[in-house]
Amino acid sequence: MNRKAYVQDFIFFAIVVVVLAIIGLFGGRLMTDLNNEYQNSTAGTQAKSISSDVAGRFNDVFDWIFIGVFFLFALAIIGSFFMLDTNPVLFFGVIVVFAFILIAIGIMGNAFDDMSSEDALSDTANDMPVLSWLMSNILETTLVLGFIGIIVLFAKLRAL
Repeated sequence: MNRKAYVQDFIFFAIVVVVLAIIGLFGGRLMTDLNNEYQNSTAGTQAKSISSDVAGRFNDVFDWIFIGVFFLFALAIIGSFFMLDTNPVLFFGVIVVFAFILIAIGIMGNAFDDMSSEDALSDTANDMPVLSWLMSNILETTLVLGFIGIIVLFAKLRAL
């Protein structure tokens, strides 16, 4: 049985959340650029209206998708921590490993903030308030999630 699954779960969580946020950021920018080009084309007014409507809703829809994936992953991490069998002696080792995971997540969060503050992407980031807030506070939310997970990991009742 793999007793180091909490490390893999958090690393996977961080990578998926950051990659999904980057995809959303670039996807929103791409939809805006494509819509602007399409509005300047010789297409009909109905097609331009549909294109504008789809481009306008993309950021809102992706924002809700992002928060859904974020919270589903958080629940999956807590559930996987509950399924792990661990010894309370490992508590301090888990805290040390979790500190290194937080450092890596902080670096990824800062990289995303730097990317989203660029002139080309800042408007798209402002149109996705939930994604921007969660990625700006990824370290704090991961810290809360991690401590809830550690409590779940070590607070299980053992059968005698």
